[in-house]
Amino acid sequence: MARRATQLAQAAGLEVHEVVDPVSLRARLDALRDRRAEVIWILAGDGTIHALAEYFAQTTPDWSPALLLLAGGRANVVPREFDGYPAMPALRRALAALRAGRPLREEPLLTLQLSQAGRESRHGFVFAGALIHEAVRLTAENRAAGRGWWRHSWFSDPYILVRWAVRTLVFRRPLPQSSPVVARMAGGGELTGRMRALVATTLEMRKALYNPFAERGAGSVRFTAISAAAPSLWGMLPKLLKGRFDANMDVAQGILSGRSERVELQGVAAYALDGELFSADPALPLVFTAGVTLRALRPAP
Repeated sequence: MARRATQLAQAAGLEVHEVVDPVSLRARLDALRDRRAEVIWILAGDGTIHALAEYFAQTTPDWSPALLLLAGGRANVVPREFDGYPAMPALRRALAALRAGRPLREEPLLTLQLSQAGRESRHGFVFAGALIHEAVRLTAENRAAGRGWWRHSWFSDPYILVRWAVRTLVFRRPLPQSSPVVARMAGGGELTGRMRALVATTLEMRKALYNPFAERGAGSVRFTAISAAAPSLWGMLPKLLKGRFDANMDVAQGILSGRSERVELQGVAAYALDGELFSADPALPLVFTAGVTLRALRPAP
């Protein structure tokens, strides 16, 4: 896909640059910043887009180019949000608009900021904790363990997750025990206990494969916490994935979900942000707020 995208872009007269790690990404962005590039088209996964968000959070408003996000990873949550999935049709639509002299529609892209005393603030889009973090950790370890289609193909992550589910449901292997967490959502309440799931985002996720947030409250941060005291997670899963929360799915049932301007978690030692793994101090609040606003382009339909 990268080869095909390169050929199409170069044929249209666009510059193409390849980055392979965070160091080369930052070096390329520094060079584009020196030139004050106004538009960047990016074929990448959520992890690379996370790195972009971190970079632009440090430079905005000094430099904030418009970004066309094309899905080049596995989950592709952020590119899906802006019609960048599938990548090749989206690229062809963008190139057709370029040839016709039609500007691409620009929309704001708000980052999720995670702050904790004594640690550098993080910027990204999708936070995952508790068992969801464990799932991300398992898939990351599988990819890092070596080569082969079962580790690096599109099938690798579903394979690891299905294997984990079978071991848990069929062979009754116990789930990892997490420490108690206090989840506070400004204007939404508080939930305390061992958590099965923690997830947060600033995205609407209308085109994502999942959207596990209740439409309650107001604010830029969307958040869901599900405690071990909640009803069966497997039984609720279809509703959760589509955000179809009913009136009984509330704090009294071990579920805290909705919108807020500020969320705090205390007791979290590790989490994933856009598929990247990070540590936290469980003794201090981990604070979620809206971060910086980036400029995202949407390919013409």
